[in-house]
Amino acid sequence: MFSCSFWVALIANICAQVLKPIIERVQTGKWDISLLFVNGKFPSSHTATVSALTIRIAIDCGLSSNIFAVCFILSSIVVADATGVRQEVGKHAKYINDHILNRKPNDPLVHFPMKELVGHNMIEVLGGVVLGVIIVLISLALCSPYCQ
Repeated sequence: MFSCSFWVALIANICAQVLKPIIERVQTGKWDISLLFVNGKFPSSHTATVSALTIRIAIDCGLSSNIFAVCFILSSIVVADATGVRQEVGKHAKYINDHILNRKPNDPLVHFPMKELVGHNMIEVLGGVVLGVIIVLISLALCSPYCQ
């Protein structure tokens, strides 16, 4: 049997991924089911996952526990990576894709388009944090007596 912390993190991740195509539909009027499987867009599923896990561990084990310390440090790394390194990788991929598309037609270079949607801006990350908090609050209201 898995701990409540595991389920909270998993549910936060799934909710974030499911919300991406729904939000896209509201914003653009078009369904894009492929957003279920992307790393970018609003809300950040990685941030939702690690936020929910870290908050639930803090509640279950306490802020002075070793497991909370590990979760907090690793969560900080995940969030920093999402807004820093992965966002820059996406910018570089877009630049490369744009320049490769504008090359001469007889250029022998073979190019497979790079994924541009890999990082997050701060709003997307904050959305992930808020979603993580909401999932934890729901878990406290619904399943705390059943959690170990």
